[in-house]
Amino acid sequence: MMLFSVLFFIFLFTWYGESRSFVCLNNGKCVTVWKTYNDICYIVPGKYYGLIRPSKNFIQSTNNNNLTIYFTSEMPKAFIFKSEVSLKINNDDQKESVFYDYNQDITKFDKVLYKPGAKRINDVKADAQLIDIIIHDDIAWDKNGKML
Repeated sequence: MMLFSVLFFIFLFTWYGESRSFVCLNNGKCVTVWKTYNDICYIVPGKYYGLIRPSKNFIQSTNNNNLTIYFTSEMPKAFIFKSEVSLKINNDDQKESVFYDYNQDITKFDKVLYKPGAKRINDVKADAQLIDIIIHDDIAWDKNGKML
């Protein structure tokens, strides 16, 4: 009984001490935004329910960062991101999904994501989607400005 009580307390402590949200687009593309105690946030493809930090395919950020994640049918397994700060990237399982830093090849990603002559962040091609995430405030928008 004592072990159960300790495990229950640990579970509650973890549950209330961390914030996890699933951000999904209409096309079924989702990411998990998991803010933890020590100012570390994990961005994970899909819906991540694990109790321990992910071991593969994630972005590690701070809980105060803002970032944009792009999806495009031209690169179906790609999660292309722009961030205000540098991030730690883990791409251990490239069969599932791969994170790409937009700033590493701006010319390539502009051609893949944006309409010719695009001026605004939401001037993406019809087959491209984006999630604009304000981690600290748990807010996210799609390319049309709709809150997710």
